[in-house]
Amino acid sequence: MPTVTKAIYVNFAAGRSADRMNRLSSLVQRTELNSLVIDVRSDGGALLLDRDEATRARLGALREAGIYLIARLVAFKGGPRGWYDPGSEERWREIAEISLRAFEVGFDEVNYDYVRYGAAREPRSRTPVEERAPTIRAFFEFLRAEVGDAASRPISADLFGITLLGPQDGVGQRLEDAVELFDYVMPMPYPSHWGPGSFGLANPAHHPYETVHAPLSAGWRRVVDLPGRIALLRSWVQAFDLDSSRPMRRYEYTPWHIREQIRAIEDAGCAGYAAWNARSEYEESAFLPGGQPGGQPDPG
Repeated sequence: MPTVTKAIYVNFAAGRSADRMNRLSSLVQRTELNSLVIDVRSDGGALLLDRDEATRARLGALREAGIYLIARLVAFKGGPRGWYDPGSEERWREIAEISLRAFEVGFDEVNYDYVRYGAAREPRSRTPVEERAPTIRAFFEFLRAEVGDAASRPISADLFGITLLGPQDGVGQRLEDAVELFDYVMPMPYPSHWGPGSFGLANPAHHPYETVHAPLSAGWRRVVDLPGRIALLRSWVQAFDLDSSRPMRRYEYTPWHIREQIRAIEDAGCAGYAAWNARSEYEESAFLPGGQPGGQPDPG
């Protein structure tokens, strides 16, 4: 396991493609990257490839190449109604079974996304708001016992970036709960997701260092001295084109924008990063060791 994780996200289609996995593996070998976060099925069907034997073989080759492998498992988004009930212990058991299977076929870590109730423009829950954070914490405790401790393997959880600034009871996410029960907490402080005026910036997406460093530093200060903390922070990085304008519009995120976020993550004391691009398409120059490719674009 690397001391500092430097990862890129691999979507399910890319993970099933030998050609794309070869290209992404080669990208890791040529850059500072050392890890892959790979989608696995979370609601039935093959975990990755059609047979576990084929999945083991592919993952085994990646591990032999020195690549740390993280299985990304979507917890509550999906299902027949678009969103699983976060309080469903049946769903909890399904997630635990998938997690243990992921370790068995060769993953080094399991990462959980959508560990929350639905947010704006997502399916609503009838669960009272005051019960949501305790329910999500109970789920975290279940994962700690039934997956992390049972397998003696690391587990991590994705949280909204806004949780770095304070609890989000509407979706049930509290940074304080997560850092006590996961080995790594992976917030998503994407610059484009902060509205105009956040952190005193007219357009946060144009200032990737400041927009990522401010919430990560604030969040870490809140939890670093908690007696029950076991987690380190490992941040997601915006590697997709989106602006902070409202309504949102496309704004090119160059290697410079990515390097600035990585610099902010390092300065905030995080234990690494994972770059997110939904298409799993990345520019090599963004991940060159010690690189600072190109100049700063016009902030606009």
